[in-house]
Amino acid sequence: MDEMTFPGGVYETLPASAYCDPALFATERARIFRRSWQLIGHETDLPNPGDYRVDDISGSSVIVMRGTDGTLRGFYNVCAHRGHELLAGEGCVKKLTCAYHAWTYDTLGQLRALPNEANFPGLDKSRHSLRQIRLEVFFGLILVNLDPEARPFAETVADALPEITDYAPNLASYHRAARTERLAAANWKVVAENFNECYHCAIVHKTLTSGVVDPDQYRTRGQSWGIHHTSPARPEGRKSYQYAADPAAKTDKFLTWWFFPLVALQVYPGGVVNTYRWKPISVNQTKIEVDWWLPNPTPNAVEAEIIHQHRNTTFAEDGPIVDSVQRGLESGGFATGPLVVDAGCTSQSEHPILAFTALYQAAMAQ
Repeated sequence: MDEMTFPGGVYETLPASAYCDPALFATERARIFRRSWQLIGHETDLPNPGDYRVDDISGSSVIVMRGTDGTLRGFYNVCAHRGHELLAGEGCVKKLTCAYHAWTYDTLGQLRALPNEANFPGLDKSRHSLRQIRLEVFFGLILVNLDPEARPFAETVADALPEITDYAPNLASYHRAARTERLAAANWKVVAENFNECYHCAIVHKTLTSGVVDPDQYRTRGQSWGIHHTSPARPEGRKSYQYAADPAAKTDKFLTWWFFPLVALQVYPGGVVNTYRWKPISVNQTKIEVDWWLPNPTPNAVEAEIIHQHRNTTFAEDGPIVDSVQRGLESGGFATGPLVVDAGCTSQSEHPILAFTALYQAAMAQ
């Protein structure tokens, strides 16, 4: 992996206005979110022809649907006739019929029928299919992108693929087993910075640092695609949940691949997999969704233990932290602050925020 490097020293945060300005948030939506790969779910969520899910992607309602040909596709949730939305929620359909004028589409997005069709000379139904969006399946995970020119996700993160293959080899066949979610009263950058730096971990996340990761060996490194986290598992007698840490089975590490800007894949010791999805709602609201992907939809005892632990420790502990930071940034009492980086870029260092800032500024410049 092509790692970012930062000499030890004192740097500077982004200004408070970067986290509080609605006009900047609107620019970020246009330049970053609507050009980025965003997580919708997993192939096993939509196993049958006609299965669909509607979701909001940075202000646009989209449909992800499995066609009768077995292929997953993404569409704007917009009738090609007059713009009425077609579906809501999730379910299974044989066809999509607009509630406004009954224009009807098949599960491949092709216009098939409309009232009074025979009396509209010159109407070519093939020119009025649903508008598709980019969709990729990555280890079973469904990602979409509103930018038709976006670089393929798998190509963007290519140097992470070998490690993901080693540590999450069966993810493509896994099922959604649990979700934890929260609406943070914080800007998405506050949430992203908090997720990626571990300078606060020993203070805020005592269960994580005593029973899951080794803070002395926890490392985060900026990459061209995001930020990579790694730590060996805790030894026997220090574990906070009962997993088998087997190097041969690749279940002996804590790993995170945070893909700029809104998706992360994590593997907990024992080989337990989750994803994070961040949905920026407004300048000071961010929806956070954590889904656990397991071999079976019902967690076993060890899986249930770590899901419960994560929900009630690390995830719960970060909530009031990011909300408080946002209030402070909006108070008028903060302009910029120091970022402290040690020479070894250890867990007691804020270099991940510098990596985030580099990725953010590059995306805003495009």
